[in-house]
Amino acid sequence: DVHLQEQRLRALEGSEEMRAALFEADAWCAAFVQRKVPGAPAITQSVLTSGAVDPAVRREVDDLAARHRFFHWHLEFPEIFDVPDGGAPDTPTGWRGGFGCVVGNPPWERVKLQEQEFFAQRDATIANAANAAKRKAMIKKLVDENPTLSDEFLAEKRKAEGESSFLRLSGRYPLTGRGDVNTYSVFAETFRTIIRPDGRMGIITPTGLATDATTAAFFSDTLRAERLAAFYDFDNEAKIFPNVHHAFRFAVTSMTGGARVQRSLFGFLVRHVEDVPTRRFDLAASEVLLLNPNTGTLPLFRSREDAEIPLGVYRRHPVLIRDGDPAGNPWGLSFARLFDMANDSGHFLSAHDLSVVGATFDGWAWTNGNQRWLPLYEGKLLAHFDHRYSTYAGATQAQLNMNTLPRLSEADHSDPELEQLSRYWVSEQQVDKVLVKRWDRGWLLGWRDITKAEQERTLIPTALPRSAVGHVFPIVILSDYRLAPLLQAIWSSFICDYGVRQKMSGNHLTYGILEQIVCPAPEAFDEPARWQPKITLAEYITPRVVELVYTSHRMAPYARDFGYDGPPFVWDPDRRALLKAELDAAMFHIYGLTRDEVEHVMDSFAVVRKYDERDYGEYRTKHLVLKEFDMICLSQAIGR
Repeated sequence: DVHLQEQRLRALEGSEEMRAALFEADAWCAAFVQRKVPGAPAITQSVLTSGAVDPAVRREVDDLAARHRFFHWHLEFPEIFDVPDGGAPDTPTGWRGGFGCVVGNPPWERVKLQEQEFFAQRDATIANAANAAKRKAMIKKLVDENPTLSDEFLAEKRKAEGESSFLRLSGRYPLTGRGDVNTYSVFAETFRTIIRPDGRMGIITPTGLATDATTAAFFSDTLRAERLAAFYDFDNEAKIFPNVHHAFRFAVTSMTGGARVQRSLFGFLVRHVEDVPTRRFDLAASEVLLLNPNTGTLPLFRSREDAEIPLGVYRRHPVLIRDGDPAGNPWGLSFARLFDMANDSGHFLSAHDLSVVGATFDGWAWTNGNQRWLPLYEGKLLAHFDHRYSTYAGATQAQLNMNTLPRLSEADHSDPELEQLSRYWVSEQQVDKVLVKRWDRGWLLGWRDITKAEQERTLIPTALPRSAVGHVFPIVILSDYRLAPLLQAIWSSFICDYGVRQKMSGNHLTYGILEQIVCPAPEAFDEPARWQPKITLAEYITPRVVELVYTSHRMAPYARDFGYDGPPFVWDPDRRALLKAELDAAMFHIYGLTRDEVEHVMDSFAVVRKYDERDYGEYRTKHLVLKEFDMICLSQAIGR
């Protein structure tokens, strides 16, 4: 029987029918990866339908099949996949059947060729070039200096471009073949495609499979179809993968072939595999989709309690911007990135450049006749309610190498004339050109794009003078500027930050993450502040935000826009801590948390606690917030 099966397999592989099917499949793949240049053989539909195939076309198809190693599941496993005539309309591939179980740890690599990695083992000089522009210039010279290496590079680049084109354009990967494709995501979609309806798949990937924008369509589709069986997120501190960085996060994901799962199992930030049974909890797909309605990506909860608090908040209030809903942007927001730190660098001038042309410096901007150059603010210069957080003045080379800067002292902050020193300046005309018809106020509001969930705070917004701003500090454009203090108070609160860090798996706080944070609608602030007689929530919040923001003459336009014409407020750390606590307590009240929930949220900010205990001997921030929250609750109880 074994010999008979071998004979039948050889007969099948050598049959005209199999050769025709293999060529048809190879030609279809080749059409996407082929280099489209004059004189190249045309791989078109007629190649598959005509009786005779041009030898040149056949050679091209065979060459591309060998170079890209095409693999056709339905031909390699004909006993597993049934391909009926005309395909099956209910499947993207036309296949029926599939494997009962698929398990794997696929490669985690970008499909795009990485120049630095390619040359690392071939030409260290090119790999270690100072920047991308210099590296590209050196690569261009290889045509004359080392044509063999140039040909090898071009061949690899073309191979990567062809495969990227196939993944994005062929329709074979409708959910993951988009953006800057990573191999792990298309493997995940392949795994899900090749299991039969009663089958299961298990795959090890970066946690980004469930949280990143490029994989959102795939993961949300899995959730909406209720096919997610389990998702276990691990950090690598215990070195489960010895050669992977300790801070890298990866996940084990299990999906069904079609069987519906009412409640999926989750575990987050697990350190040891044996801890999974005690760390996991369940959520319904509808609960996950409630928390990220636009993308369907997965929030990252440490415990069931960390899930329950946001679920309650999301049931009470809308997200900041809901896609597809005409009324889904109640704050009237849009976002802008003003100056790209690489692409717009031609507009940036240093202090040396400006002094050479005879410009004079007033401590903030440079002037030469009718020309004026405004400072370029970078995210690391800014913090909560503080546009003078750090400075390039006195920065050492070691600090610059670590991307950290000296911070302004309390004495510096107490001087309303003093501003921090920027690294670059941009002409005022160029700033106005970028903002024209979009924003006409004398100030800006934005947030740090580069951040992470494990640091002191994650969402770091602030207001700053109208000036140039680098792209890693995106700017908010409001249809009604009068809402800015309310939005800034929301974004600066611990409860809002708590929600943001549950959505962060990388180092960038993107538009997609921010748009899905829960955010009370503006009309919620028209309600009375019941612990303060005869004023609304907006009237309670706005003056406190203005006092925190307006400590420098440069922010006078902001203060005037919100009804204050006096001098800058004194920088008093104790007073500022109290104002922030009052705002946070108000936000906890507006979001509808209980006292136990407030304590849980505050206890989740371990780095804030650590610094408070170092500086004050106690978790002062938590104590101040709870004190103000208790006063709100008591005032409401007395009022009732």
